[in-house]
Amino acid sequence: MTSDATDLRRARGDAAPLVTVVVPLHDRARYIAETLRSVLAQDHVDLEVIVVDDASADDGPDIVRGFLDDPRVTLVLRSHGGVGAARNAGAALAADTTGFLMFMDDDDVCEPELVSSLIEALEAHPEASGAFARGEFIDSDGGPVHDGAFRHQMIAREELGLADGAVSGPYRGIDQVFLATPVVPMGALLVRRAAFETAGGYDPSFVVGQDWDFTIRLARRAPLVVVDRVLLRYRRHDANASANRRRDVRTARRVWATAFFSPENTPTDARLLERVWRSHQRRTAARKTAQGRALLRSGHPVQGIRRIADGLAHRALRRPLRVWRRPVPGSLVDARPRTIAIERGLVDADRGAGEHRDDIRERPSEPGS
Repeated sequence: MTSDATDLRRARGDAAPLVTVVVPLHDRARYIAETLRSVLAQDHVDLEVIVVDDASADDGPDIVRGFLDDPRVTLVLRSHGGVGAARNAGAALAADTTGFLMFMDDDDVCEPELVSSLIEALEAHPEASGAFARGEFIDSDGGPVHDGAFRHQMIAREELGLADGAVSGPYRGIDQVFLATPVVPMGALLVRRAAFETAGGYDPSFVVGQDWDFTIRLARRAPLVVVDRVLLRYRRHDANASANRRRDVRTARRVWATAFFSPENTPTDARLLERVWRSHQRRTAARKTAQGRALLRSGHPVQGIRRIADGLAHRALRRPLRVWRRPVPGSLVDARPRTIAIERGLVDADRGAGEHRDDIRERPSEPGS
């Protein structure tokens, strides 16, 4: 489809948007303006921004409407379906001239050269499905948090894959993204539109971890290119979706099992994932056993025995359990979100910002979209 903004740019002879940035929004009125300002300030001007509001209860949508004097901005109002469904809905509305997709969280802040740097990387590596840059933590007020910690964490998790026999170089393949997140920060990932569609988009049944699951499916088809620069500020605050430790562990298990037993794995993929998994479990077992012995020596027999038993269980776990593929409690498996309305940016001198409203309240979206 084409947006009115795209049609206007074509009529004027301007370049059509090559990049569509999708921003799922849910109760982040405090941060969304800063996020949008950073996206709209990109030095790569050929882009459009689609904000998909996932039934916010605050005034976030009204804040977005304040940006509708920019023809590149579109606001989509949706019933609640979760971030994965919101991202898919935004991607489905991308202009037909869009060649690249990016999914920015509603509290991230990006550097002006993020998009242009990633496009340059993909142009230099046409065989890659996407390119990503490094991120760094900021706090709720935008200040630094443990400067360098996020970048170092990302690299350490990539090196975890390399230690298990992954291939080094400018690429990150399925073996590296399989083991851990956030090897790839979603807001710093630019994907080819064709690769996104071939991978099937995001699985809306994941409350969290849908970005990790998607990245594995993306890397299964073609590797990702690394831009080793910090170009994204990833905000940490009490409302982060990944703040529930128990749910995070169950989600990680589901991602592992889903990827490990995927019918889309080639024989090479299957052998690679099995080798990576077994090496990871052996290393985890050794670490936990050593911790248990240290607890025994320090006079904590119960904790020490439990830790050693946990380590032995890891060594025995030769592959993920198939039962882990079940959706985590609280997932939106049966959700059928609807697109309620679409409000586009100012596309005509005689039309006020926000006045172009496509009201589709009676038109439900496709299941899972």
